[in-house]
Amino acid sequence: MAGAIVGLICGVCYFVLGLMLFKKPPKKINGIYGYRTPRAMSDPDLWDEAQRYSANLMMQFGVIITVFGILGFWFTDVQALVLSLFAVAFYTFRLFTKVEGRLKEVQHAQKRKQSEQGAS
Repeated sequence: MAGAIVGLICGVCYFVLGLMLFKKPPKKINGIYGYRTPRAMSDPDLWDEAQRYSANLMMQFGVIITVFGILGFWFTDVQALVLSLFAVAFYTFRLFTKVEGRLKEVQHAQKRKQSEQGAS
């Protein structure tokens, strides 16, 4: 039961943190609050996109992790804990890969736009 509860708590925390980031995204680049990676902090447009995109993903992934926690009630305690921790680790990794991929797309679009403006 404890393993399933870990999954539930982690999933709910993920969702709540995503909701907080969605409702009150940081207005300025800072080192304390928000999605903070070197790429996200390198440009105000990337920063804003990182907050928006990561908040949505965190809420989605929070629901999925919560479902894993609920499923854990049908497993032994150790199996449920492993399942929950795997889900948290996997979706944390997925969060970073998806957001960084999105930021890379935005960076490329910015560079294309700049080169088009420079060519005209």
